[in-house]
Amino acid sequence: MAGKKKISQQAIAEALGVSQSLVSIVLNGRREGISPENYTRIWDYALRNGYSPKGMKLEAQPGQGERPKSMGYFLRAPLRLATKSNYFSHIHQGMHDLLAEDGIHTLFLGSEADFVGSRLERVAEKVEDVHGIVVMGEVAPAFLGALRRLGKPLVYVSARAPGICHSVNSNEYESGSQLVSHLVELGHRHFAFFAGMHARNRNEERIASIRAALGEHDLAFDESRLFELEDAERDEGYEMAEILLKRRLHPFPTAWICVNALLARGAITRLREADLEVGKHVSVVAFDQTRVCTEETPRLTSAAAVPEEIGRTAAKILLQTTKENSNAPLQDLILPSTLAVRDTSGPPVALPAKAARALIGA
Repeated sequence: MAGKKKISQQAIAEALGVSQSLVSIVLNGRREGISPENYTRIWDYALRNGYSPKGMKLEAQPGQGERPKSMGYFLRAPLRLATKSNYFSHIHQGMHDLLAEDGIHTLFLGSEADFVGSRLERVAEKVEDVHGIVVMGEVAPAFLGALRRLGKPLVYVSARAPGICHSVNSNEYESGSQLVSHLVELGHRHFAFFAGMHARNRNEERIASIRAALGEHDLAFDESRLFELEDAERDEGYEMAEILLKRRLHPFPTAWICVNALLARGAITRLREADLEVGKHVSVVAFDQTRVCTEETPRLTSAAAVPEEIGRTAAKILLQTTKENSNAPLQDLILPSTLAVRDTSGPPVALPAKAARALIGA
């Protein structure tokens, strides 16, 4: 646009026979309530005549045949950038990798915890310069509704909101079936399940998947062997293992299924303190495919969709929706689970005599 005289919003409005307020709204990126014809006509005229608002690169504006320059993401409460979960860091990596191929940046927009009550109004300020949004983790309906009203492509990851936005999830029922079948084939008949993220749908799906999978093998889901806490970190895994060991359950559960790998690591730490060998006296497995499964020993048997692929899929939906600029059908994608058998699962071996006396009174 070098050499062209800068044109004002008032001049654009007069030339096109529209109000200056409409021109201002359009040139600030708003689409909601604006007809596609007026939106395109105003931007085309502005670009042809050298309009250049402060801090805005015209070649990056939407509707001009150019690719979007940034896609943003929010984290569920209480997560923040400094405490972003291991799982969501993998998803962000996949999202970043695919978008970077097209020269598009990812932008952290904040935590759900930053936008509660009256502060929900600030959401619009955060997303003004992004062309699509990924929400990582289950958030409150009010927060999701505020994002949806912005009119930008929106993808929900590890949660779903039918009829409201796109979503991408791992096949939790397939993961549960893979884990249970693997353990049953090894000879396990007595199970415990360590849950976390209490009252979140993903946690409930994983519990339901274990119930269904055990039923397929004519095994009952024993509610006394279900342990739930609010979170799903190492501390909670250690605490749940402590509770289980003190209950003196008989028969003793030799297969422990954990809601994620971090929780499983905490449980493994407590088992080692009790002089029980993981993969021998107790098998520990998890719904997970993150680095936590393999960055420590013993390596953890796990099943889930690859989280980087979840991120890539979410990014593909954003790109597709942005390019089409249409009311395309909402996608609720379920990615296949992969079972990775590692060190922490094996055929059950009888407890050592001392441990048996301490744990079950035998």
